Amino acid sequence: MGGYDAAMKVILAHCREAALEFFLGLHVEESEILELPQETASVRRSDFPIRVRASDGRVFIVLLEVQSRWEPNVPLRLLEYDVRYRLKTGLSVLPVVMLLTPSGNVVESFEDGGIRYRFQLISLAAMDAQKVLEWGNPCLMPFVGLMRGGSEIFQRAEEAVYGSSLGRSDKADLLTGMALLSGLVDKDLPRRLLERRRDIMMESYAYELIKKEGYEEGIRSGIEQGLQQGIEQGLHQGIEQGLHQGIEQGLQQGTLEATREHILETLEARFKDVPKDILQSLREIRDPDALKLLFRKALRADSLDEFRKALSSFFD
Repeated sequence: MGGYDAAMKVILAHCREAALEFFLGLHVEESEILELPQETASVRRSDFPIRVRASDGRVFIVLLEVQSRWEPNVPLRLLEYDVRYRLKTGLSVLPVVMLLTPSGNVVESFEDGGIRYRFQLISLAAMDAQKVLEWGNPCLMPFVGLMRGGSEIFQRAEEAVYGSSLGRSDKADLLTGMALLSGLVDKDLPRRLLERRRDIMMESYAYELIKKEGYEEGIRSGIEQGLQQGIEQGLHQGIEQGLHQGIEQGLQQGTLEATREHILETLEARFKDVPKDILQSLREIRDPDALKLLFRKALRADSLDEFRKALSSFFD
């Protein structure tokens, strides 16, 4: 699951009705995300079939396809899912594409021979972030960073979530979803958000997904490096060897990142704030055995100074 998939899953778990009203103008009495049918292997986790009962009594499916960027095959793929859900449920389907970043060659319909297919397009980059802030619902603040003018009011949107009457776990999920989505357009926004709200974001289910994504990204990066190394050698044996090395590098990178996160979580749980010098020193350690020793020290140290002393021993 990619970062934006995880973000949308978390946000829609809390805010389906608000999102359906704001983006589609629907007045919803109740809604639920349907399970993806097991036989539909082609359906991806960035597709969200939502069964809706509107205030006027209509019951139908909103088929929400979330795209980080536009792809030419989106209309046909959406049509395939549309037909599958009509056949499976017997309900009508409202097909919707939510586009998270600016893209060219975007269309809102598909025609070929006897096929004419239309769907609704929500382009977040074309929407005014200020309108979300004025609307006031904290559920929608995670989308602000992707909208026009969003970076300028990003911190105000974050504060609207943090200062809302929502429960702490809801705030944690929404802030983490906000970090994941904003990272699609500006890597600095999620970094600053994490620095400000790490204490609460660590409690979110989505935070675990971020760590998992980082682990998997390390593996993917290692595999790509391995393939490139093998291709450059130009021999089948070289490709195979490079691939194995790449996988090993990726696994190691992912494991190191996960261990660092466990150390930080332990220190924060025991001592609350972790000083920046400790954060920086941990990032510089690449030895998995050293990080394992430090994790055990984080569990047992009586103070941050005691842990800092153990940490500094690796730089002597």
